[in-house]
Amino acid sequence: MSNLITEEGQRVDLSSPLSEHPNPLFRRDHYACLNGKWGFEVNQDLDPHSAQYTESIIVPFAVETQLSSIQRSVHKNDVLHYQKVFDLPKKINASLAVLHFEAVDQVCDVYLNGEHLGHHEGGYIPFEFRCPKLHKKSNILEVVVTDDTASPYFPRGKQMNKSGGIWYTPTSGIWGSVWLEEVPEDHIEEIRFIPDIKARICKVIAKLNNDKKRCKVEVYDQGEPIDRIALDEDGEGIITLKKMKLWTVKSPHLYDVIFKYGEDEVHSYFAMREVSTTEHNGHLYPALNGRPIFLSGPLDQGYYPESGLTPPSDQAMINDIELVKKYGFNMVRKHIKVEPRRWYYHCDRLGLLVMQDFVNIGAPYQLFLIGTAPFIPYRFDDRLKMHQRSFGIKDDQVKESFLKNNEAMMRLLINHPSIVAWTIFNEGWGQFEAKAVYERVKKIDSSRLFDVTSGWYDQGVGNFDSHHIYFRRVFLNPCKSRILSLSEFGGYSLKIEGHTWTSKAFGYKKMKDKDDLNASLKRLYEEEIIPLKKVGLAVAVYTQLSDVEDEINGLVTYDRKIEKADPEVFQAIHKELLKL
Repeated sequence: MSNLITEEGQRVDLSSPLSEHPNPLFRRDHYACLNGKWGFEVNQDLDPHSAQYTESIIVPFAVETQLSSIQRSVHKNDVLHYQKVFDLPKKINASLAVLHFEAVDQVCDVYLNGEHLGHHEGGYIPFEFRCPKLHKKSNILEVVVTDDTASPYFPRGKQMNKSGGIWYTPTSGIWGSVWLEEVPEDHIEEIRFIPDIKARICKVIAKLNNDKKRCKVEVYDQGEPIDRIALDEDGEGIITLKKMKLWTVKSPHLYDVIFKYGEDEVHSYFAMREVSTTEHNGHLYPALNGRPIFLSGPLDQGYYPESGLTPPSDQAMINDIELVKKYGFNMVRKHIKVEPRRWYYHCDRLGLLVMQDFVNIGAPYQLFLIGTAPFIPYRFDDRLKMHQRSFGIKDDQVKESFLKNNEAMMRLLINHPSIVAWTIFNEGWGQFEAKAVYERVKKIDSSRLFDVTSGWYDQGVGNFDSHHIYFRRVFLNPCKSRILSLSEFGGYSLKIEGHTWTSKAFGYKKMKDKDDLNASLKRLYEEEIIPLKKVGLAVAVYTQLSDVEDEINGLVTYDRKIEKADPEVFQAIHKELLKL
């Protein structure tokens, strides 16, 4: 395994990494971070008493990563044992404490002072348990985890036991923040904001665990109070914005909100923005606040050399977002990963649009399809079981797991104004019944656009006619009924000695040096991408933001220390590409 590391990875405080409140959209002031050094052991026994905790690990970094201090592979039959001994923080009432996990991959059981708190399965979605028996001193928290990366029944994204090419090192165990929070008996469980820019209002819905009390809502604009309402008996109310400020990429305006419900107080925010489609020059375009917009962004895998799926620090997330904007992009396609919620918060406040992928599931994709799909226009009907098996769907249990996990992701992220579109299936990985799935998930969120089948195996549904082109000159036919999207292209590779993960080098077109890369990128956009605007191209996703393991086709190196592509070249490109 490589010891490549980013500057943020070198600076991280391993005694309490990622200690910021993990959920700015639902923040209570009384919380305590449990990240840092934990006891650790790997055996083959699920009994928590079987562990002697002979090693230590840094949470929240996955076992395979450098920052975890373990940096070893995990096998199907391995059982990961974690232990944290901690005193009750003074700001937490023992009888009101809730324990939160931002992400644990895949199957885990949690024990506190010998009592089983609960069980969770998944890998990408946060979960929580109320703590019935917290002591003032020496609480013993134990987490038992198993992870079968090759299982067809759990979302895995780009993880692969045998990494290489476009597949990456697995993520096992705790890889998101762990924290305690004081939550009163009568409390707010969920909130939902539904902006209406035409009416200059925002509907707010709060799910409360006791409907006998009323919830009060205070709204602020840069510290100035602008509205105060009481929600009705159903937990609903209307925020009125007489002097409405819209959220845009150039002016990402956020309104701060405080919910007060008995002893419970939750801090949040919302934005006034609308996502739709509109016609422009005879073609269908995405629209932000009713105005057409060209979406240009990089494919972003969200991996770091020292910490895998987990950003090494809050600043590392900010740096990546600012890097995207430095290149002149207005959007990022978050590829097959759910980021920590603070990443979306930073997109919200910094003004970066997000096309968010669902996380794929199923058996490994068939090699012949990977190798031939870019060249052969297959006409698979994904309603047929024989075609579903080609896509890795072996039974209905896989389908239900995909829907359960990704619907949970949609609900988790639904209030983030930066997210403008969902990508359901990518290149057929785990694809099934695209039309039925689209109709089902659209009921959860009809306020955003959907790229149902990104790349190939189009079933004729969703908002985008979505294409991936790597191995030939970019050419697309017009599409009258949907938005014409080039959802992946480019992948130009350049190896920078001293800044690579391995000696291997994967990419779609090899460049000789930086000058060759920049000249080729300029030619690609000026001769192939920008001219496609005449036939209606409205989305362009360049592969990719950074190198990732064997892939050296990033605009920057994996350690983010070298900008291979010149930002000024892209800034000039975007002056023409984004112009409507």
